[in-house]
Amino acid sequence: MRSQLLAGPPAGGVLDAVERVVGIQAQSWSAARLAVRARTSGLLVAADVDRALAGGELARTWLMRGTLHLVAAADLDWLTAIFGPLNRSGGRRRREELGVEDPVAERALAEMPGILAGAGPMDRAELIARLARRGVRIDPTGQAPAHLVAYAAAAGVLCRGPDLAGGRPSVILAEEVRAARAAGGPRRFEGDAALRELARRYVAGYGPLDDDGAADLAAWSGLPIGTARRALELLGASPAPDDSTPVSGDAPVADRRARAPEPLGASPAPDGSTPVSGDAPAADGDLPARLLGPFDTVLLGHRDRDFVVGAEHAKRVNAGGGMVAATLLVGGRVAGLWRRAGRKVALQPFDGPDALPAEARAALEAEVTDLARFLGQPLTAAWE
Repeated sequence: MRSQLLAGPPAGGVLDAVERVVGIQAQSWSAARLAVRARTSGLLVAADVDRALAGGELARTWLMRGTLHLVAAADLDWLTAIFGPLNRSGGRRRREELGVEDPVAERALAEMPGILAGAGPMDRAELIARLARRGVRIDPTGQAPAHLVAYAAAAGVLCRGPDLAGGRPSVILAEEVRAARAAGGPRRFEGDAALRELARRYVAGYGPLDDDGAADLAAWSGLPIGTARRALELLGASPAPDDSTPVSGDAPVADRRARAPEPLGASPAPDGSTPVSGDAPAADGDLPARLLGPFDTVLLGHRDRDFVVGAEHAKRVNAGGGMVAATLLVGGRVAGLWRRAGRKVALQPFDGPDALPAEARAALEAEVTDLARFLGQPLTAAWE
């Protein structure tokens, strides 16, 4: 839990929290904000996450597992180089079914910079309409626009922008994200160095790993198992590159195929972010109760979730269809679910409220109070 910043010192800012777990799943923007809240101090609010994306400090694009993630803008290029080819290849059959064959997609990619340059976040529907006016026509009513945009993101041409009114998706030129990032510039990793950095960052945010660490890395990332295994082997065989991201308290690797990563954090990160410590194991008393949003990274980082979710409750947390529920975390374990209903936050422990210690109930009610502060909305706790 310390690796995930759910115990011990919290992250000092939005960027620190995002970098620590490599990326936060972000197909739901509200869920991405909640993941940041759970890992930061009580000074940040939801609007700070919005500003970090709008200001170019963060980027939102399709990466691990082909899913939308929120990542540091400085990491955009090397992460896209790893996952872009996999995502383009993996989506080809569905794109063809939707009438977006590769020649059509490539023509669209050639036109997108001219359409998006200087336009700021553009409604996805408007992008499709402007492509049509330039002779690149796809069905605007079905899933084809979403798959074309994902293809362009995998090619490094655009990113998903902030959600517009009504939750409408927007897109932004990736080059403008690069231009807006911190003065430290992009982190540059290629080939084996990029795989090594991915493994190092994964271990820092999701470790310690056991003997099946490659399977966990593959499940979290979507990489083929052989590639995940090679990434961990590279981690054990190579010194850290000079521009790797300092993450103080990197979790140890128990996987016998890789040594523990070298301690980092002695110097500031290239983007000026503050390294976050977390090098000591957390005792049970150090594991605070948390409200975790849907798709929280602690539930997505390993092939087997038994360490945090009891097998008897697994289907309630992940009912299928890729959905992962909002959860109550007590003592480092998922103890129930929660949901919002207007101004009410319904807390639903698996075994009923009376099964939780009074201290845990009070801590979860305090979490509701902090959620209200973070969102700037009046909320009250209700036990169910």
